[in-house]
Amino acid sequence: MTYTDSQRINKNILIATTTSSFLVPFMSSAINIAAPDIAKKFNLTAENLNLVITIFLLFSAAFILPLGRLSDTFDRAKIFITGLVSFTLSTFMCAIAPNITMLFIFRALQGFFSAFVFVTSIAILIENHPPGIKGRLLGINTATVYLGTSIGPFLGGVLVRLFGFRSIFLFAFTVGFGASLVSLFLLKKEIKSTKTTSLAESFKNLDKIGAAFSIAGLFLLIYGASTFELGRMPKVLFFLGFAILILFVVFELCTQNPLLDVKLFVKIPQFGFSNLAALINYSCTFSAGYLLSLYLQLVKALPSQLAGTILILQPISQVITSLISGRASEKIEPRKLATAGMALTTAGLFVFSLFSEKTNIAIVIVNLIVMGVGFGLFSSPNTNVVMSSVPQSLYGAASSTISVMRVMGQAFSMAVVSFIFSLHLKGARLSHENYFMILKSMKISFFVFSILSIVGIVASIKRGNIYAQEDTN
Repeated sequence: MTYTDSQRINKNILIATTTSSFLVPFMSSAINIAAPDIAKKFNLTAENLNLVITIFLLFSAAFILPLGRLSDTFDRAKIFITGLVSFTLSTFMCAIAPNITMLFIFRALQGFFSAFVFVTSIAILIENHPPGIKGRLLGINTATVYLGTSIGPFLGGVLVRLFGFRSIFLFAFTVGFGASLVSLFLLKKEIKSTKTTSLAESFKNLDKIGAAFSIAGLFLLIYGASTFELGRMPKVLFFLGFAILILFVVFELCTQNPLLDVKLFVKIPQFGFSNLAALINYSCTFSAGYLLSLYLQLVKALPSQLAGTILILQPISQVITSLISGRASEKIEPRKLATAGMALTTAGLFVFSLFSEKTNIAIVIVNLIVMGVGFGLFSSPNTNVVMSSVPQSLYGAASSTISVMRVMGQAFSMAVVSFIFSLHLKGARLSHENYFMILKSMKISFFVFSILSIVGIVASIKRGNIYAQEDTN
């Protein structure tokens, strides 16, 4: 493949941004495999072990919106480099943490600094390349995210088995160290910032009340969702977080210098409906891997290694499809691709709701691939619409809203599954002996998600065409 000078991809920018996009989901998925080893090393209770895993997401999600706003007023490259280098260092500190308290602290720092990367990587990638290749760049970035998600459990399992849980952090540190070197010594030369506002001035102008609302709301929402099945208090925290986020929206509508201009969701239909479609898509699909893992291991009684091999087919198909759909969205209206992806996803969710203990594994495999293709068709073009619908000065806000839709969708997805399972299992163990109740809960969950996904199709259709808007600007 060759590019003209106007279409040439800057390799240094691509390496730095896509490597960071790989690291964060890899770390999130690989740490789940290391959980038993961590629990044994530090003699952890189930709640403390859950906190080791979720504290990363808590601090990552909570600070996304304030950092997104800062990246629109301050030098994005400096925020990105600071985040990547600090994430890499905190990853190394996790590897050598002598006790559980220090591991908690460094996992929280990992999550905090990953938010720096979330809100800047896509913005840096597309604002430093011509609009004509935006789709393929987003396709590469999205495929890298899926690659990190899919390879995390496999590679993490190999590393833990051979060297222990610390090797996962050391591997991520090594990759991050290479990306940090590229960013520190090459990225600065490639990016010419036009922003003259100092960090102190940017922070002074930040909507601090809105930031406090968003941080508290997202923190409580994610924590409540991740511990939803542990009793009444997590459920209270989940709904409290949701209520605070509603107050955040109301406050942002009234303030003169909002952290997030929520009016954009109404003023720009492409922006509003695309974010709504993303929220619904993540809400409907995030729990699929968890549900199917239970189905394959506890209902079909397959060995965990075989179940993992089957499940990896979905993210692999997502990687391949994302690369294709990203490039295709440069010529085909992204709305059409994303809507087709959402429709495939909806069909896949409904088919999963029909599964029984006698369903042939071949059907499981085919439907996993269908789901992967659907999500791959949806994600890159949908991100393309979000980023294309706002001016470059709001790329940080747009990136942060995409991230917020993702984490809120993930939280809602797990909360729905936890609620449905708690109704049917009523405290019974997740084991093969209770496979009938597990299967019933899974089928209901997938049916609920398939109905909700239809709303996502409507939102995707309603957004309108992005290329028509660009032609009129």
